[in-house]
Amino acid sequence: MSGAQSLTGDVDIDIRGLLSAVWRKKLLLVLATLIGGGLLFAALGTISPRYKSDAQILITKRESVFTRIPTNDTQPNGPFDEQAVNSQVLILSSDDLAAKVIKQLGLEEHSEFQEEPGGLLSLAASLLKSPEDNAPVAGAPSPELAVSPAVLKKFKEQLTVYSADKSRVIVVEFWSKDRRLARDVPNTLAKLYLETTRDATLESDSSATDWLGPEIDKLRKSVEAAEAKAADFRAQSDILIGNNNALLATQQLSEVSSELSRVRGERSGAEARVDTIRSALANGGSLDVIPEVISSPLIQRLRERQVTTQAQISELSSTLLPNHPRIKSLKSQLPEVDRQIRKAATDILKSLEGNVERLRKQEEVLLQEMNRYKSESARVGEAEVELRALEREANAQRERLEGYLVRYNEAESRQNSGYVPSEAKIIEHAVLPADSYFPKVVPFTVAGMTALFLLMVVGILAVELLSGRAFKPVGAIRPEDVPLPVEPVAAPSLAPAMDDLLRDEMAAQTAPGIAMEPTPANDADAFPPEFALQAITAMGHAAIAIVNPAGGEENAIFAAAIARNLSQGGKRVAVVDFTGEGITARHMLGDLPSRGLFDVLGGERALKDCLFIDQASDAHVLAPGDTSAGGAAIAQLGKVLDALENSYDFLILDCGDAGIDGLRRVADEDTVVLLPVNGETIEPGRSVERRLKSVGLGETIMVRNSGPSITRSAA
Repeated sequence: MSGAQSLTGDVDIDIRGLLSAVWRKKLLLVLATLIGGGLLFAALGTISPRYKSDAQILITKRESVFTRIPTNDTQPNGPFDEQAVNSQVLILSSDDLAAKVIKQLGLEEHSEFQEEPGGLLSLAASLLKSPEDNAPVAGAPSPELAVSPAVLKKFKEQLTVYSADKSRVIVVEFWSKDRRLARDVPNTLAKLYLETTRDATLESDSSATDWLGPEIDKLRKSVEAAEAKAADFRAQSDILIGNNNALLATQQLSEVSSELSRVRGERSGAEARVDTIRSALANGGSLDVIPEVISSPLIQRLRERQVTTQAQISELSSTLLPNHPRIKSLKSQLPEVDRQIRKAATDILKSLEGNVERLRKQEEVLLQEMNRYKSESARVGEAEVELRALEREANAQRERLEGYLVRYNEAESRQNSGYVPSEAKIIEHAVLPADSYFPKVVPFTVAGMTALFLLMVVGILAVELLSGRAFKPVGAIRPEDVPLPVEPVAAPSLAPAMDDLLRDEMAAQTAPGIAMEPTPANDADAFPPEFALQAITAMGHAAIAIVNPAGGEENAIFAAAIARNLSQGGKRVAVVDFTGEGITARHMLGDLPSRGLFDVLGGERALKDCLFIDQASDAHVLAPGDTSAGGAAIAQLGKVLDALENSYDFLILDCGDAGIDGLRRVADEDTVVLLPVNGETIEPGRSVERRLKSVGLGETIMVRNSGPSITRSAA
């Protein structure tokens, strides 16, 4: 439907209302902001300007490569980690250095550090001090640097020493009301710090030489004694050193063991060859596969002779018969050759057996030697353990002596030459500050005024939110979600309000000389709609039932005019159309919605889904809906109306031409009943008014129906 807009929520913040509340108090905001800014400007103007300057110190080892003591330190700039830098920060913040700066710059006589006269209270406190209170406390500067505790405390309050993030730079910062003092204190403190570290290094070198001298003399004697003891033990234990600084007994044992392994290998190989030849001779096997037989010169010649004879036999067999004497003679030579080959192989076997026996005897001799060297090596090994211990002791004493000698010579040379490697460097000196850092009068004033303005605006918004005026309904609340009132609150009577409004109006028009005919204000006459609207608005929260004996479109126009004027005045208004035909709902929405009150009563729709927004205002409209759907649930009507009355400032019930019985279903003694009448319906209206009052339906007021001509009422 084009004219109906459904609701989607319960309440929403009224942004326009909040801005209006702030705008209404604009003069108060501006005036309070200007006054606060003026007071802040005056207060800042009374504060003496403060000046700040800082010096920066780089913590690093700046020793030359030619004078650097050789150490195992692999860091190019020295072992300065975060803890070391923080330690230097504590040194710069120490009371001793602060006292030196105070003495050197004469700050005790400086006007900024003069103690304020304490009057009678200060005098009484000084008289009540015990002698122990004047005694030096732990951690205070040394007596020769004693300064006033008050001056030292003020100096430390104005001094700030910190390390720059992720660096070895220490910043010394000081503020003062005196430009020169803000510059001189950081520079003096940094200079004294460098002198203190230099003196500490010189003192350390002097202490080192004083301590190292006697220690070196003791170590020399210890080294000599340890080396002599090791040499004597070596001679007594007959520990001889061979190649590669190895013990001679151990080296010989290794050589004999290697030779024994070689001999055993040769013996095993010779025995294997002997077994092979013996097996071949015993079984009549071929001797050509035995390397020793093949390599024998005699056997080679016999094999050549055997081959030659066989060749001749083959050659003659081609021309002669097998029984030829020549062939028989050659064949008779072959057995003799075989016999000679076997005899030569037997000789080789005997030679190999003799070699095996020789290797076996050599093995026995080497085994005896190895056992002897084992015993000697065990004895020497035990002695070597003790010798190594003596040598380690001597070496340790010697290395310690050499280290002491190196450090002693370096410390002595530096002490004599006065050379001290610096561990810090001033990379930026404090300069004379050009401008004060505090107070920034104009920026602080602007910031203060802005903060004051915002706080006041927030306060106004908070008051509006806490009071509930900043919320407006954007959707209906279901009856079960709205707590019903425990005790009904009686609506105030409209008669006194109407009389006051009439008197005020007459007085206002009489003052400029306007003749005004008195308007009747008794029960028998109708009031102007403007006065009725103002009186209703003054009541605050109320349920209004509109009854018109004539009914029809005029009643719809009158109900819409009342609702729209109240809504335009900032009130939350809901209109319930009980006319049946939905005349008022159609007039306010343009079209008649298909869902409405009876759909809610029948449980088919939620209440928020049946409320629509008026096309000419923010008022919410509940149309009749399907009148056949909620007849059985008419008992829920009171609960729905109570929910609406508790959710809105004004609940307008357009009852049309409903009779007394119909009106009593929706109205009670707290409901205000409006009877719009005109010249033709004033008599029926009076009759209805009397009947309503007779049944105790609360306030009943006849209003002259002027339709949409009703002017907007004051909120």
